[in-house]
Amino acid sequence: MKATALIAGLAAAVIAAAVVLSLRAAGKADVAGFLGPATRLADVNLLLQIALVLGLTFGAVLARKGRIEAHRINQMIWVLVNAALVALIMVGSMRTFKLANWSALTNTGNLVIVIHGVVGTLTLAAGLWLVLQMNDLLPSSWHIRGWKRLMQLTLAGYWIMALLGIATYRAWYAE
Repeated sequence: MKATALIAGLAAAVIAAAVVLSLRAAGKADVAGFLGPATRLADVNLLLQIALVLGLTFGAVLARKGRIEAHRINQMIWVLVNAALVALIMVGSMRTFKLANWSALTNTGNLVIVIHGVVGTLTLAAGLWLVLQMNDLLPSSWHIRGWKRLMQLTLAGYWIMALLGIATYRAWYAE
C-alpha cells in the first residue's frame, strides 16, 4: 500500500467535504453565487471540478515524465476529492432531478443531465478502481490488464464530465 497517496487523498477529500459542509452549515450554500445565476454551492462545485480536471491532467503529465510516485499521489488526491464532491453535492442534485417520461429526453437540458449522471458514475468508478489498483489497495486478483489505456480513457471521461458539468450548470441555472 502506498500510504502517502492514501493519506494525501483522504486529507484533500476531507478539506473538500469541509468546504461543502461549512457552506451548508453557515446557510451560504443556496445564496446567490459569484459566477452568475447559480447558487454559491454550485459555483464552488463548478470551480472545484475545473480544478479537478486540470489537476488530473497535470497528473498525466507527471506520468509521462516518469514521475510515477508524484502521479500516484496526485491522482489519488483528485479522484478522492471528486468522490467527496459527488457524494455531498451531485448525488443530492441528481435525486431532485426527475424525468416525467422518456419523451422528456428530447429536451437538450434533460438529456445532458442524464448523460452527465451516467457517464459521471462510470468515470468515477473507473477513477476509483485505478487509484486503488495503482496504490495496491485492491487484491491482486482484482487487478485489470490494460490499465494504462483505462487511465487514458478515464482522463478523457473526466474531461467529458467537466464539459457536461458546465452544460448541466447552464441547463439548471442559465436557462
